Amino acid sequence: MISRSRALALLSLCDGDEIWSVEYCRQHGVPERWITELTDAYESGFDADRDTIYYADKPVNQYEGVLAVDLAMKLAKVLGLPMARIENATFDRTEIVSVIRELLEEG
Repeated sequence: MISRSRALALLSLCDGDEIWSVEYCRQHGVPERWITELTDAYESGFDADRDTIYYADKPVNQYEGVLAVDLAMKLAKVLGLPMARIENATFDRTEIVSVIRELLEEG
């Protein structure tokens, strides 16, 4: 379905906090089935800046796309990483991506 080299390339683009547009996913070779499965509409929370979604450096109310952390977790499964260890050892989205990268470096 997806080669290890493509999976690693996609993982290198993930930071954990971004929402990738459907077009961005396609441009970078995310399988269409994954795009369909992972795409959702997200709403900004304006109470804190970290909860606000920005598009072209401007805050938006909603944005449709794929959470980079969800894609990273999907990639981790494909690469055979221990998902229970990842999910139990992490607290936020960026940390999840960091743990996935660390496990790949170890193994």
